[in-house]
Amino acid sequence: MSFVLEDGTGSGSKLKIGTDNRLQARVVRETEIVHATESGNSYNWNTGLISITGDATLIYLKNNSDNQLVITDIAIAAFDGITHSDFPYITLVRNPTGGDLISDATAISMNQNRNFGSTNSAVVNVYKGKVGGTITGGNDIAILQTGKTGRSLFSIDFILTKGTSLGVKLTANRSSGSANYYIALIGYFKDTEDV
Repeated sequence: MSFVLEDGTGSGSKLKIGTDNRLQARVVRETEIVHATESGNSYNWNTGLISITGDATLIYLKNNSDNQLVITDIAIAAFDGITHSDFPYITLVRNPTGGDLISDATAISMNQNRNFGSTNSAVVNVYKGKVGGTITGGNDIAILQTGKTGRSLFSIDFILTKGTSLGVKLTANRSSGSANYYIALIGYFKDTEDV
């Protein structure tokens, strides 16, 4: 006895079974973020350069979309110019509620879709911090040590559901000098069927 398996959506598609009694399929494997980029649902949020002369707030992002937002990576770079008493580090704050990082609402420099052909835009609030800036409420969720100069990249895979947010602040451990920094959050929105 043989069975024909058909697509349950009514498209008439059928599965092929080979002579070895195995299903035949062509599979394309790609990461979820590549799939989201192809769909126009992945983004790069970058502060642009911030002149650092001491501890600072860096970036705030709140997801206002119904879809889950996966923050896959954080990139931070420090240029030459600061003498440090110790290595600088960033603190990631889960669901901050106040401070001038949020109330000043300073636009970031780069808020871009990673698919150059897509016109989609992210449904988020995203703001740039400043030296001496404040961030209050929420809970510290991670501390990441950065280099004194150069670029550091951290994979984090945090999920922000609708209404949740992420803030980042810098402990510069500066003893003298100043330098430009930038920070970028890289992420994508999950397909609704994946949620």
